[in-house]
Amino acid sequence: MTRIHLLDQQTANAIAAGEVVERPSSVVKELVENALDAGASVVTVAISQGGIREISVTDNGSGMDPEDARMAFGRHATSKLSRIEDLDAIGTMGFRGEALASIAAVAKITLETRPPELEEGTRIVIEGGEQLEPQPAGCPSGTRIVVRDLFYNVPARFKFLRKDTTEAGHVAELVERIALARPDVSFRLYHNQQELLHTPGNNDLLSAVYAVWGRQTAQACLPLEASQGPLQLSGFIGSPDIARGTRGQQCFYVNGRLVRSRAMTTALDEACKTHFMKGKYAVALLFLNMPAPLVDINVHPQKMEVRFWQDGDVFRLVYHAIRTALQGGAGIAGAEEEEEAKEEVTEANGEARAAETARPEPMPPMVQRQLPLRLADQPQPDAVRPPIAEPPAEPPDLAAPDKLTIGALAEARLAGTLFQTYLVMELGSDVLLIDQHAAHEKILFERLVARQRRFRQDGDRLTQDLLVPAVVAVSRRELQTIQDSEQQLSELGFACTALGPASVAVRSVPDTGDRALQPEAAFRLALAALQQDTMRAEDDIEEFFYQMACKAAVKAHDRLSDAEIHQLLADLQRLEDPYQCPHGRPVIVRLTRREIEKRFRRIV
Repeated sequence: MTRIHLLDQQTANAIAAGEVVERPSSVVKELVENALDAGASVVTVAISQGGIREISVTDNGSGMDPEDARMAFGRHATSKLSRIEDLDAIGTMGFRGEALASIAAVAKITLETRPPELEEGTRIVIEGGEQLEPQPAGCPSGTRIVVRDLFYNVPARFKFLRKDTTEAGHVAELVERIALARPDVSFRLYHNQQELLHTPGNNDLLSAVYAVWGRQTAQACLPLEASQGPLQLSGFIGSPDIARGTRGQQCFYVNGRLVRSRAMTTALDEACKTHFMKGKYAVALLFLNMPAPLVDINVHPQKMEVRFWQDGDVFRLVYHAIRTALQGGAGIAGAEEEEEAKEEVTEANGEARAAETARPEPMPPMVQRQLPLRLADQPQPDAVRPPIAEPPAEPPDLAAPDKLTIGALAEARLAGTLFQTYLVMELGSDVLLIDQHAAHEKILFERLVARQRRFRQDGDRLTQDLLVPAVVAVSRRELQTIQDSEQQLSELGFACTALGPASVAVRSVPDTGDRALQPEAAFRLALAALQQDTMRAEDDIEEFFYQMACKAAVKAHDRLSDAEIHQLLADLQRLEDPYQCPHGRPVIVRLTRREIEKRFRRIV
């Protein structure tokens, strides 16, 4: 007797659903993408109990006639393509024809749909993977799908779902990211009849950013636009003033599709290196458009992974566009802006905690897992429709606050120093505080990088010859490294001669201007990097320059003469981007008179 047999359709669909439907947010993603493919201009998502109990997605798109509605739940049934050649030019969000069949295999579904040209709609109910006979229904044009009791018939999957608030958070994050990709569509999201999101759908990307991420983020967004051959990039990059502790506000889109891309993420990180502190991440909203044959989106059923024909071209385009935007939009950071950002985050967190507190206490896990099974044979009430929401008020002016540029220092008056660490400048009704270490570190770093570029162009090493060579004791292994790396040391600006088996004489170091490097410290830094073999790429050399600039720069509490202070300020004004040190910390902070008077309670 044979042991191999074909699985029944319901079992096969439930197994296949595991690749498409992981949690409620997976269901929302597929249904919202279908709504967008149907040409909807308004999409409403309503969930209850984090989407575990119920999900409804309503749109005003093209709708379906009775025959299309019946066929939509068949596996590999799709209107998006008809032959394999169509995969080379996919212009829709969905195309695999798996989503509705997968969802129907693990949940109870009610579909109501009507195309505008028909007077009567269609209602389809699916339970246990079995589709009941379609019925006529009175409904508005468009489509409404209600998904109830997710994983009610797959207990092994049901038990891995998180608590309601966690699942609701995943749904909210997903809808927000889709809404940012489609500012021409108005999105509404409700959880337990409470509105969480409402975007205007006015086709203005900055308005969508305001609705999703708030005013302070929208005001700090720097626009970017670039092209390279058939590749086109647009979007926003957040200024360092609103750096985040996670990547939660980094969104990448390829041909309008939300994706994960290692090439784009790496390019973003590299471009932000000297603008953001270590451990801080930029807010980013990047839209990459390219001919369909140059990208493969059919990598995974969830369609989040993509493969580019040329990763290097994508990396270079994103990298240079972000660098240009950050340098063009840089300015002196305002302490008041940072304080407002903290208040906004604190207020948002407080509202979230209050909302969680207001929700009823969740049922014990065992009861939760048994509940959908107990309700399986009971008639389900029609899905609770979200309340009718008033249109949101017009968003406030999203123009970014005026930022001072480095040229303002020419008109500022030096008022003194604070803690022998900060230079205090008075400029009109503003006070500027300059971190002397961060400022000098940035100056030295830029000089070292410029020296390296000049060497590569014309061979000029730009070194500082030492009046008295510095004798540095070395081990035999270190001496071997020095002899093997003589050319690389010369490129970095070092010249040395062996004095025997245990010492070398350092005769020159890289030129860093008036404040020369400490010869032994700088040489040992280079030697350590060469021994660890960490200077193979351009980024590795820049990292070495970070450390060297930090070692050579004036320190906090160093007392500077008036001449040294004026020289530091003059050197700082010559830099193209003097606003952050190589580690991403601000060099200059601006305190407005308004903020000072608020501290003294002169104004409220």
